Amino acid sequence: MTVAPMTQAEVAEVSELLRSSYTLLRELEGLSQEQMDFLRSERGSPESVQRESQSQRYIVARDASQIVGVVAVHGDLNSKLYVSPKHVGKGIGRSLYEAAESEIRAAGHTRVTLGAFPTAVPFYTRMGLSVVGQKRPCSALAGLTLALMEKDLRPRAA
Repeated sequence: MTVAPMTQAEVAEVSELLRSSYTLLRELEGLSQEQMDFLRSERGSPESVQRESQSQRYIVARDASQIVGVVAVHGDLNSKLYVSPKHVGKGIGRSLYEAAESEIRAAGHTRVTLGAFPTAVPFYTRMGLSVVGQKRPCSALAGLTLALMEKDLRPRAA
């Protein structure tokens, strides 16, 4: 598996991965059809991936033949991390999270922040993040509550 910045040629494949991940998310989080439609059209379409990639850094995990995961970073925010449903549990999420954290550190930020769906909280806890509050997403996702999570990246005094 390789982890590298997304190329423009990979936008459609990343869109397809996001859309399949949102389908799994619907099952795990009990999303409504309206919420699902929003995620697939506004967050997972090739146009939105292309648009977001202008202000966010997209990093992909690729096995020999396909993209199996994606993470996006904007400032100190890990704005999304998804692994192909067929590849969950193989360390891909950890590799992507570590790549995102490296990007955030390299940009000079002293913390990682993100909003996590409830089923993702245990994963991010294993990555060293802590729940610091709750986040209510935009109106299209009304009714959901995400865990606001952070990780301090400053070196600890010995």
